[in-house]
Amino acid sequence: MLDFGIFKKKKNESEINREDSLVNKWPDHVVTLDGNNFDEFIQKYPLSVVDFWAPWCAPCKTMAPRMRRLSSIYKGKVAFGKLDTQKNQNIAKQYKIMGIPHFMFFKYGEKVSSMTGVKSVGKIKKEIEELLNK
Repeated sequence: MLDFGIFKKKKNESEINREDSLVNKWPDHVVTLDGNNFDEFIQKYPLSVVDFWAPWCAPCKTMAPRMRRLSSIYKGKVAFGKLDTQKNQNIAKQYKIMGIPHFMFFKYGEKVSSMTGVKSVGKIKKEIEELLNK
């Protein structure tokens, strides 16, 4: 089937400006988040994943290399961040984090999905792919 682009939704100016501002500005690692940069981080990207964790949490330590791997796989498509819930209890309370590790997915600052517990790279990839295709 030929696609001449005549039925595609035109992007408004703010969507174009958002995309232009992201060119070459995607993080190439899992960004450490805190009260100073959390809101800006989740609002900046079309899709971001935040890992809510704590240093004493063994399952959280299991997820750290998986998050690094995912950030490498999805560089330029998804931004990955991690928030220490022990140091940032106010943000954890704001998002009603009841168990960790907890992964929250945001589209330009709006929570669109979440999952708790140790997850395989494949499970998280499946969720990301579904969100990217919406």
